[in-house]
This record gives sequence, structure tokens and C-alpha cells, in this order.
Amino acid sequence: MKKTKSNQNEMSRSNPTSKTSTKKKIKQWWQNYRWWVMAVGVVAVFILGFIGFPKAHQNLSFPDVLYRIFQLFVLDFNTAQSNMNGWLEAARWLAPLIAAYTAISALTTILSEQFHVFRARFLRNHIIICGLGSKGLQLVQKFKNYGEKVAVIEIDKENDNIRECKDIGAVVLIGNAMAPYILLKAGLSRAKHLFALGGQDGINAEIAIQSRKLVTGKKRKPLTCTIHISDTQLSRLIKEKEFETEKNDAFRLEFFNFFDQAAQFMIETYPPFSDKEILQTSSPHLLIVGAGRMGESLLVHTAKKWRNFPGRKGKKINISFIDKAANQKQKLFYLRCPGLYEICQLNPLEMDIKSPDFEAGHFLFDQNGNCTLTIIYICIDDDSFAVSTALIMHQHLKKHIIPIVVQINSESGLADLVQGESFGLRRLQCFGLLDRVLKPEALLMGTHETLARAIHSEYIKTQSEKGDTLQNNPTLVPWDQLPATLKESNRRQADFLGVKLKSIGCYVIPMIDWNVKPVEFTPEEIELMARMEHDHWMEERLKDDWEFKPGQKNIQKKMHNSLVSWGQLKEEEKEKDRDAVRNIPGYLEKAGFQIYRRID
Repeated sequence: MKKTKSNQNEMSRSNPTSKTSTKKKIKQWWQNYRWWVMAVGVVAVFILGFIGFPKAHQNLSFPDVLYRIFQLFVLDFNTAQSNMNGWLEAARWLAPLIAAYTAISALTTILSEQFHVFRARFLRNHIIICGLGSKGLQLVQKFKNYGEKVAVIEIDKENDNIRECKDIGAVVLIGNAMAPYILLKAGLSRAKHLFALGGQDGINAEIAIQSRKLVTGKKRKPLTCTIHISDTQLSRLIKEKEFETEKNDAFRLEFFNFFDQAAQFMIETYPPFSDKEILQTSSPHLLIVGAGRMGESLLVHTAKKWRNFPGRKGKKINISFIDKAANQKQKLFYLRCPGLYEICQLNPLEMDIKSPDFEAGHFLFDQNGNCTLTIIYICIDDDSFAVSTALIMHQHLKKHIIPIVVQINSESGLADLVQGESFGLRRLQCFGLLDRVLKPEALLMGTHETLARAIHSEYIKTQSEKGDTLQNNPTLVPWDQLPATLKESNRRQADFLGVKLKSIGCYVIPMIDWNVKPVEFTPEEIELMARMEHDHWMEERLKDDWEFKPGQKNIQKKMHNSLVSWGQLKEEEKEKDRDAVRNIPGYLEKAGFQIYRRID
């Protein structure tokens, strides 16, 4: 049936986003191709000039024609001295329009950059993000949604994400984030957090080094610098650098590995086993398709979870994984994490994921046609291919109730299409890496934050067991209810761990061998580190204008009864510091670290 004009108008009113979407597409097209359009315009001016000028003046030489064409762009062309024709008429209007647009664009860019530099001078307690790739843009959007002030440093002034950042209110500076003057322009001396999330580990590390130099020695709250290390193995090996043995009250370093973090969130969201495994006679059996960075991280974190699972009763967890070089990767996994020998039964399946053998799916079943798998994780970087693989497996296992979790970049679009009851794919779940990992609360939960929370949690437990209550100790509250000053005090205690351990010849290293017996401190070592902790705590409090006052402490008025030397401290207060020292191995294990004692 033919639509009437009124019907068309009604449809237009009922769908207001259609016009907006069209305008946005046109605007985006112009942003992408405007300089190509300008280039075509310049070529057109020269063509028109080379045709029009010889027609108007037959005796003009080539250099004369060329000179007069350039005059068109700078409005230095005298029409009274030329026999005008259609070619010249078009050229004399097109040339200044191109020149004017170019000049205005350049001026706008310069003014815009200077405006953002000006805005950056007034930022306080803000977040600096270096690099505007997909991760950087996602993070800017999330922090702005949380109401945070954000400054962005991006080296590529043609980056398409810059305009979107400016539209949502972020300050954008064009330059190299490794350059100290750019970091200072972004307000590094006043920032609370810096993220270096570029794709090159070396550049991210250099940004951290420069940032540390710029804030060291300054009287300020610590700048937390989180840098992304894309290589999973490298990230594990250098994480001990988070516990620098040199005291630095102005700088705190955190390492972040995207796939390592994603693997932890994936097994939290879609657990590889549950409490029901206690009642089963057989161990869980996982299948990981793709043993790249995500697959390896998933395997290691699953093994750690099984190691601490009370229902395993000495049983090994079965983990099968598919990769072109599965046999070689099995050897690497055992070398990198010796604890896997005791915890896992690794079953490498060496095959090409794009081969007919894989698509046939015979590896999903044993010789009797039974499937022993309990969950499948698909860790393939290509979203379309990952979902296609998941659908193939879903088809093979349609008679079995086996969850299939597939890794993709975002949970919108393709994920909405394939998962859910409407398509009969209730067992297929999509895990969006960018959506789940790039959240402020996730990135801010680094090693020091994890340790600080563990320290406070253990403090509550220990003091409650000794009879303390909220009435006589107002600090016995959950972390979220703790005043900001005391949260920072716990973070500083975590920062100081490396210094205390070095004093007794010990170091912090990543936990790679799960069977190593934890280090036990001697009474003398406990006393030394407890005294160091008290001195460090007292120094920190005095810098923050706390005062000594007998009786009950008052957090609001910054009064405390323990602001005395170690010799004058009550025995019960000394014991609190000793308890904190005794619990250090437990804190570190929760964060994935262990203590190594140097042997001379």
C-alpha cells in the first residue's frame, strides 16, 4: 500500500533518531574524508585555471598561468585585467573557499589545543590516560560516567577517538606521553592516577619511569601509576617490581595485564566447577579452545582455584586445550608454573582450529561416544570466528548440558544475536572482554589495593577475636565504610612491605611454585619489622598533622594515643604490629605473591 505524506511525516516523528543518525554519519564521513575533498578541490582549481587563463590570454606562458592560479588562493586576482570566462569564474570562487576552510580549520585546531592545555591547568585530583586505542577510549567513557575528571594524552592528532573524548568532556592533549613536559601539561603533579595502556610495553614502562621522576620528592598523596604489560609471562615476571625496596611516598606502581585480569573475571562469572563437585566421584573436565594469552591465563587461574578448592580431596582437574602447537605449549605451561604438575592433568590436543578435523568434533567424545566435558571456554581473538566455533560445538553437543563460554570484545551486537532463549542457545554465553575488564573498579583493584583490603580484613578479624568492639575501636568497620585517610594508611602499609622484608634479607616474588613451604619469620625478625611498621605509621600520621592524646583515639580530630616511640608503646599495641607482620605471607598469597629468603 502506498504511504501518504501524512503517514511519512508521522513515521519521521516517531523515529527521531533516524535524522540524527544520518547527520552523524554525514559528519563522520566528512571528518574522515574532508582533506581528500580539499585535495580534489585544489586539483580542480588548477585544471580550471590551466583551461581558463589561456582562453582569456592567449600569450600567457606556463609560469605565468601557474602564478595566476596561485593568486586565486590568496585573493590577489584582478578580474578587471582578465577576460573572464566560465572556467575562471568557477576557479576564482573555489580557490578562496578552499583556502578559507583550510585556514579556519588550522586556527580552530590550534585554539582547541590551547583551550585544552588551559583547562588542564585547573585539574586537581584527576585521572590521566595515555593512549586512545579501544582500551583507552573505553576507560575514558567509564571514568567520565563515574563523574571523574579525565585528561588524555594521545600522540596521533588524527586519531578518530579524540573527538568523542572531547564530546564527553575529557581534556585531550596531543603529544608524546613519554615527554616530561607533556605529562606536566596534563597536570601530573596534581593527578591521583595515571594509566599507560598503549600496545607497546616499553613505551608504557617509560611513561611510568618519567612519571616517577617527576613526582619523587614532592609532598603529595601518592600518584598511582598503572601500566599495561601485554605479554602475560612478562607481566608475571616483573610484578615483583610493584614492591620497590626504596621508599617513595609520592609514587605507587601497579602492573596490569588485560588477559590475566579477563581470565580471573571469566572464571568468576562462569565458574569451571562448583560446590556440587564435592559430591561427584570424577573431577571437572574443562576444554579450552585456543591456548594463546587468554587461554594460558584461564588455565593457570583455573588451576589456582582448584588448588584452593576444599572439595578436591587430592584429585587433579582435567584440562584439555586445543592449539596448533599444543604439545610445545604444554611443556611451556609446566615450566612457567611447576605447581600445575600436582594440580592438573593437562591434555594437549594439537590441531588447527580451522581444519576439518576440528569441525568434525570427534575430540569432544571418548571411544564409547560419551562426553566427559563439564564446561568449554573458547578463547579466539576473532569475534566472528569465535562465535562460529561456539555454534559448531553447540550443534555437536545439543544432547548434552554443557556450558559454552565464548570470548568476544563486546557483549553488544553479535552477542545479543546468538545468546539467549530466543535462539535456543541457553548454554552459550558470551564474555565481553572490554565490557568486563575495562571498569574503573576493576583497574583500581591492583596489587596494593588488594593487599590493603586484606590487611584491614585481617585486622578486623584479629582484633575482634581479642575482644575489641566498635564502641572501643571505631576502625572495625568494612572497607567501604573506612575513612579515606585510614584506607590510604592501609595502602601505605602495603607499600612498605618490600622495605620491611628487605631488612631481614627477604624479597617478594610472583607465586609460580605453589608447593614451596611459606617463609617463617623468627621472633627477632617479627620484632624488627613490627618496630619498623610502627615507626613508619607514626611518621605518616605526624606528616598528616595527627597529635598524641591519651585515652580513646579520635579519627575526626586526628588524635591518637599510640603516637609515641616503640619503647613507650603499650604491649597490646605492639602486639597489633606483630600480628600484622605474622600475617604478611597470607596477604601476599592472596595477591599472587610469595616471599623468597636470600641465602648468602
